[in-house]
Amino acid sequence: MLKNIVKTAVAGIGFAAATLAIAQPASASSFSWNVGDGLITYVDTGNRLCVEAYDSEGARWVEVRINGRTYRDNNNYYGDPGSLCWTVSLTENATYTATARSYWGERGTTISRGSRSFTA
Repeated sequence: MLKNIVKTAVAGIGFAAATLAIAQPASASSFSWNVGDGLITYVDTGNRLCVEAYDSEGARWVEVRINGRTYRDNNNYYGDPGSLCWTVSLTENATYTATARSYWGERGTTISRGSRSFTA
């Protein structure tokens, strides 16, 4: 008898937890994406996008294209780390694709870093 009560209680708790998980509103996604020559960060709170080209020998840049607009950080000097940040206008709960490229002068080539989807 006690075994059946425990089983019923566990099943009820599991059902309640699953119901709450399903009922949650769509959660927005923040991300940090290392693209080799730098870092791209999106923070959903405030729709803040930052692009950073790492400090290194030679010229380096990182860019990301979202919703038809390109955001880019250039780092052409030693000791000039940091990043550029923007507040981007994105529709809440819409899905976007971020496509990144980077360049490093020592390598002498631009590299496509792929794409990443996220929800604003």
